Amino acid sequence: MLLPTLLRLVLLLVLFAASLATSSVASSQGQPGEPRLALVIANGNYRGFDRLSATFDDGERISAALTATGFVDGSGRGTVRTRRDLSAAQMATEIDAFRAALAAAGPDAFGVLYFSGHGVALGAGGDVQMVPVDSGKSDLAISGNLSRSAVTRTLMSSGARNVLVVLDMCRNVIALPTLPVASDDNVTDKAGIEVTGSKGLKRVLRSAQNPIRPDQGYLVAFSTSADQFAFDNGIFSKVLAEEIRRPQQNIADAMKRVSDRVAMAKAASFQKPTFDYGLQGQPPCFVSCDPASGNRFYDCANCPWMRIVPAGSAIVGSPPSEPGRGKNEPDQQRVVIARDFALGVYEVTVAEWSACVRDGACPKLSTWAADNPNPLIPATSISHNDALVFLGWLSRQSGRTYRLPTDAEWEYASRAGAASAFPWGDGVSPSDANYDHTARYQGSPTSPYRGYPEAVSGYPPNSFGLYQMQGNVWEWTSACLDAACRNRALRGGSFESVPGELRSANRFALVASKRRDDVGLRVARDLEADESGG
Repeated sequence: MLLPTLLRLVLLLVLFAASLATSSVASSQGQPGEPRLALVIANGNYRGFDRLSATFDDGERISAALTATGFVDGSGRGTVRTRRDLSAAQMATEIDAFRAALAAAGPDAFGVLYFSGHGVALGAGGDVQMVPVDSGKSDLAISGNLSRSAVTRTLMSSGARNVLVVLDMCRNVIALPTLPVASDDNVTDKAGIEVTGSKGLKRVLRSAQNPIRPDQGYLVAFSTSADQFAFDNGIFSKVLAEEIRRPQQNIADAMKRVSDRVAMAKAASFQKPTFDYGLQGQPPCFVSCDPASGNRFYDCANCPWMRIVPAGSAIVGSPPSEPGRGKNEPDQQRVVIARDFALGVYEVTVAEWSACVRDGACPKLSTWAADNPNPLIPATSISHNDALVFLGWLSRQSGRTYRLPTDAEWEYASRAGAASAFPWGDGVSPSDANYDHTARYQGSPTSPYRGYPEAVSGYPPNSFGLYQMQGNVWEWTSACLDAACRNRALRGGSFESVPGELRSANRFALVASKRRDDVGLRVARDLEADESGG
């Protein structure tokens, strides 16, 4: 009896030692060997500004979520704890200690800094800054070490592979003088430079002398848009905590979902989270990664996910013998796509369209939110003219020129190398796409009618990694179907379509100004010289 008892004691000691090891450096829920540390600061009892009532709950909510997903405290050990009501000196001390802990954790470390409290943009076009509890308005101009760019540089200098800075604070402008902005051609020995970015933000860029490694990256997330207020109601931290705990997504996915969900929340006051993307390669994940998320990207917080479609050639059109073939379908022919191009991974969502509406650029259109209250359902009731307005706004937001896909690009991308009637074969079933499931195609199975669009990621992607090219909503192309270009070509079919309308070769003509409740869009853009699908 003594030997089994000793074995049990030894086993308990081994388990206890293992638990101590995992409490000091958490990496089990990220990439193998990835130490994960987090610093959480919540300021509420201000002396020179209004007191905030929700920040402590914000901090505790985020601390709990980060601890649950394998992070240890910014000190390097123990569960993540919230630092409350820090002065300027205390904030600087904590950030410096956090940097040291990241450096000690090694080059694979993943660090998260979350701040909830007052924040300001220091003058038009100025950087944004966290506000300590002991600061008044006159102190802010000299607190440069707590600015977004300074904190990002400090944490990146630790050598950590990835740094996420989340600023749950206002970004409204106060009238303070700002320092001149450096240009990227006059830097000599600086570790980083600042250049004016979109909507008054500044982005931290790397100079040739920058000691940051090429594999290091950062993401700075804001709870609201540039020059706007963030409201003391906890909405951002609640959504963020939920997305931190959500599996099968990386941090870029998570922050985009947070942005969309907060913007669509039924709150008294609107705020649209945004972010500054500087990640390199595949982003880290809070819980687990989605294998299908590789090689996709977005150009701004309001921009749709994009994927590079490789150049190539394919047979498009339909043979005369294909069941359901329409009169306006061309005979089969080989088309050549000479260059890689970028196409939306998904149809444009109601959340992405709503951001354009909030900016006053796009019209407010009817949606299916009452039937399916999901920010990831596609935007609908979009005319061709509306689509062009959205593309113009998106181009201004991103600095990239967005457009509709050509007719040939759309079918090439839809087929993804398949010569069959549908990307998945010559038959169709309700598990393939969202269409009128009560209708048949060549004896196909049926199921009850759904009658509304599903989430844009609701069905499996095709071989190019593009979701719902068939069904859900019709998608505009740039093609004209008459000499006067009065009618434009729609592709893909919709949730109201009979299954034959989902065939890759099928097209549907609609007047450019016409709106239908089953019509949306998918965006495209050309690639820049330094972008490649290889």
